[in-house]
Amino acid sequence: MKKEIKNTLIAVLIFIVILGSDIITKALVEKYISIYERVNVLGSFVQLTLIYNQGGIFGILQGYQQFFLIVSIIVFLLLVAYFILEKNKTLIFTSSMGLICAGAIGNILDRITGKPGVVDFIYIGSDEVFRWPAFNVADSSIVVGATLLVIHQIIEEKKRKAKKQI
Repeated sequence: MKKEIKNTLIAVLIFIVILGSDIITKALVEKYISIYERVNVLGSFVQLTLIYNQGGIFGILQGYQQFFLIVSIIVFLLLVAYFILEKNKTLIFTSSMGLICAGAIGNILDRITGKPGVVDFIYIGSDEVFRWPAFNVADSSIVVGATLLVIHQIIEEKKRKAKKQI
Protein backbone atom coordinates (compact mmCIF):
# COMPACT_ATOMS: atom_id res chain seq x y z
CA MET A 1 0.00 0.00 0.00
CA LYS A 2 1.29 3.43 -0.90
CA LYS A 3 2.67 5.32 2.14
CA GLU A 4 0.45 8.39 1.57
CA ILE A 5 -2.71 6.26 1.39
CA LYS A 6 -1.69 4.35 4.52
CA ASN A 7 -1.08 7.61 6.39
CA THR A 8 -4.43 8.99 5.22
CA LEU A 9 -6.22 5.85 6.41
CA ILE A 10 -4.52 6.25 9.79
CA ALA A 11 -5.78 9.85 9.92
CA VAL A 12 -9.31 8.67 9.12
CA LEU A 13 -9.10 6.02 11.85
CA ILE A 14 -7.85 8.62 14.35
CA PHE A 15 -10.69 10.93 13.29
CA ILE A 16 -13.33 8.22 13.82
CA VAL A 17 -11.95 7.07 17.20
CA ILE A 18 -11.53 10.59 18.61
CA LEU A 19 -14.88 11.89 17.33
CA GLY A 20 -16.63 8.77 18.65
CA SER A 21 -14.90 9.15 22.03
CA ASP A 22 -15.87 12.80 22.20
CA ILE A 23 -19.53 12.14 21.38
CA ILE A 24 -19.79 9.20 23.80
CA THR A 25 -18.06 10.93 26.72
CA LYS A 26 -20.17 14.06 26.32
CA ALA A 27 -23.37 11.99 26.19
CA LEU A 28 -22.38 10.07 29.34
CA VAL A 29 -21.55 13.27 31.21
CA GLU A 30 -24.86 14.87 30.19
CA LYS A 31 -26.74 11.74 31.28
CA TYR A 32 -25.07 11.09 34.64
CA ILE A 33 -23.74 14.42 35.93
CA SER A 34 -25.82 17.45 36.81
CA ILE A 35 -24.75 20.86 35.60
CA TYR A 36 -21.91 22.23 37.78
CA GLU A 37 -21.85 19.03 39.88
CA ARG A 38 -18.28 17.90 40.58
CA VAL A 39 -17.30 14.24 40.68
CA ASN A 40 -13.81 13.48 42.01
CA VAL A 41 -11.72 11.18 39.82
CA LEU A 42 -8.22 11.60 41.27
CA GLY A 43 -9.08 13.24 44.53
CA SER A 44 -10.25 16.77 43.90
CA PHE A 45 -7.34 17.42 41.50
CA VAL A 46 -9.11 15.74 38.55
CA GLN A 47 -12.86 16.13 38.51
CA LEU A 48 -15.70 15.58 36.10
CA THR A 49 -18.31 18.29 35.86
CA LEU A 50 -20.90 19.44 33.34
CA ILE A 51 -20.41 22.92 31.95
CA TYR A 52 -21.87 24.35 28.76
CA ASN A 53 -19.34 26.69 27.18
CA GLN A 54 -21.09 29.31 25.04
CA GLY A 55 -17.84 31.03 24.18
CA GLY A 56 -14.48 30.15 22.78
CA ILE A 57 -11.43 28.42 24.10
CA PHE A 58 -11.07 28.63 27.89
CA GLY A 59 -14.54 30.17 28.04
CA ILE A 60 -13.58 33.52 26.54
CA LEU A 61 -16.26 35.69 24.95
CA GLN A 62 -19.21 33.90 26.52
CA GLY A 63 -22.46 34.32 24.59
CA TYR A 64 -20.86 34.44 21.14
CA GLN A 65 -21.79 30.88 20.24
CA GLN A 66 -22.89 31.71 16.67
CA PHE A 67 -19.65 33.59 16.02
CA PHE A 68 -17.57 30.63 17.21
CA LEU A 69 -19.70 28.24 15.16
CA ILE A 70 -18.98 30.21 11.98
CA VAL A 71 -15.28 30.55 12.81
CA SER A 72 -15.06 26.82 13.59
CA ILE A 73 -16.65 25.84 10.29
CA ILE A 74 -14.36 28.16 8.33
CA VAL A 75 -11.27 26.84 10.12
CA PHE A 76 -12.41 23.25 9.53
CA LEU A 77 -12.85 23.90 5.80
CA LEU A 78 -9.42 25.54 5.62
CA LEU A 79 -7.91 22.50 7.36
CA VAL A 80 -9.54 20.17 4.85
CA ALA A 81 -8.14 22.27 2.00
CA TYR A 82 -4.70 22.25 3.64
CA PHE A 83 -4.88 18.48 3.99
CA ILE A 84 -5.84 18.03 0.34
CA LEU A 85 -3.17 20.43 -0.96
CA GLU A 86 -0.30 19.23 1.26
CA LYS A 87 2.20 17.34 -0.88
CA ASN A 88 4.12 15.67 1.95
CA LYS A 89 1.53 13.72 3.91
CA THR A 90 3.78 12.28 6.60
CA LEU A 91 2.40 10.21 9.46
CA ILE A 92 2.84 13.16 11.83
CA PHE A 93 0.99 15.49 9.45
CA THR A 94 -1.93 13.15 8.76
CA SER A 95 -2.24 12.20 12.44
CA SER A 96 -2.29 15.86 13.46
CA MET A 97 -4.98 16.64 10.90
CA GLY A 98 -7.09 13.68 12.04
CA LEU A 99 -6.87 14.90 15.64
CA ILE A 100 -7.60 18.56 14.85
CA CYS A 101 -10.48 17.80 12.49
CA ALA A 102 -12.10 15.34 14.92
CA GLY A 103 -11.89 17.91 17.70
CA ALA A 104 -13.29 20.65 15.51
CA ILE A 105 -16.24 18.53 14.36
CA GLY A 106 -16.91 17.35 17.92
CA ASN A 107 -17.30 20.92 19.15
CA ILE A 108 -19.18 22.03 16.01
CA LEU A 109 -21.71 19.24 16.59
CA ASP A 110 -22.38 20.57 20.09
CA ARG A 111 -23.04 24.02 18.67
CA ILE A 112 -25.41 22.90 15.89
CA THR A 113 -27.42 20.27 17.79
CA GLY A 114 -29.25 22.70 20.04
CA LYS A 115 -27.18 22.23 23.17
CA PRO A 116 -26.79 25.30 25.39
CA GLY A 117 -23.09 25.32 24.47
CA VAL A 118 -20.11 23.06 23.96
CA VAL A 119 -20.09 20.32 26.59
CA ASP A 120 -16.98 20.67 28.76
CA PHE A 121 -16.42 18.24 31.61
CA ILE A 122 -12.77 17.59 32.48
CA TYR A 123 -11.73 19.83 35.34
CA ILE A 124 -8.10 19.77 36.50
CA GLY A 125 -6.33 21.67 39.25
CA SER A 126 -6.81 22.91 42.76
CA ASP A 127 -9.47 25.38 43.82
CA GLU A 128 -6.96 26.86 46.29
CA VAL A 129 -4.15 27.33 43.74
CA PHE A 130 -5.32 27.16 40.12
CA ARG A 131 -7.98 25.21 38.26
CA TRP A 132 -7.66 24.91 34.49
CA PRO A 133 -10.86 25.83 32.65
CA ALA A 134 -13.04 22.78 31.95
CA PHE A 135 -12.41 21.06 28.63
CA ASN A 136 -13.40 17.94 26.71
CA VAL A 137 -11.95 15.19 24.49
CA ALA A 138 -12.33 17.41 21.39
CA ASP A 139 -10.37 20.24 23.00
CA SER A 140 -7.59 17.84 24.03
CA SER A 141 -7.49 16.40 20.54
CA ILE A 142 -7.13 19.86 18.98
CA VAL A 143 -4.26 20.77 21.33
CA VAL A 144 -2.37 17.50 20.70
CA GLY A 145 -3.03 17.76 16.96
CA ALA A 146 -1.85 21.38 16.79
CA THR A 147 1.31 20.43 18.71
CA LEU A 148 2.00 17.62 16.24
CA LEU A 149 1.38 19.99 13.34
CA VAL A 150 3.98 22.41 14.73
CA ILE A 151 6.44 19.52 15.10
CA HIS A 152 5.72 18.50 11.50
CA GLN A 153 6.42 22.04 10.29
CA ILE A 154 9.69 22.23 12.25
CA ILE A 155 10.87 18.90 10.82
CA GLU A 156 9.93 19.90 7.26
CA GLU A 157 11.68 23.27 7.62
CA LYS A 158 14.87 21.56 8.82
CA LYS A 159 14.70 19.23 5.81
CA ARG A 160 14.28 22.21 3.43
CA LYS A 161 17.25 24.01 5.00
CA ALA A 162 19.40 20.87 4.79
CA LYS A 163 18.56 20.47 1.08
CA LYS A 164 19.52 24.09 0.38
CA GLN A 165 22.94 23.57 1.95
CA ILE A 166 23.76 20.62 -0.29
